[in-house]
Amino acid sequence: AAALTALALLETACGDGQIGGTAPDGTISGDTLVVSVANFPALANVGGAARVDGGSGRPVALVRTSATAFSAFSLVCTHEGTTVNLTTNGFLCPNHGARFSSAGIWQGGQVTSNLKTLTATFNTAAGAVTVNR
Repeated sequence: AAALTALALLETACGDGQIGGTAPDGTISGDTLVVSVANFPALANVGGAARVDGGSGRPVALVRTSATAFSAFSLVCTHEGTTVNLTTNGFLCPNHGARFSSAGIWQGGQVTSNLKTLTATFNTAAGAVTVNR
């Protein structure tokens, strides 16, 4: 009975009863994140960028590259795994200062490799981007 009660509390806390739950910005299911572009004003224009994972533990950013395309990046620094932050020009690791362009390419600071690129598919009719993490 105690185990069932704990399971019911966990299901209630997750909101929809599914592992991963629903983030404020989209749906997370396993390694797939579906992002509603309308929830992120920064993504309305080409060049706009936003962190879109809803704090799921696997930080993800989208960058709008054209009217119909997006690039997605893991925000895990390739140096030591710190979550990198968005800046006006790209991304910055707060721990050791690695700088990355908005295309995820290392530009300076702590020497490391480029940010990991993720597959992003834009469904224009739904206004949603599917990211495979």
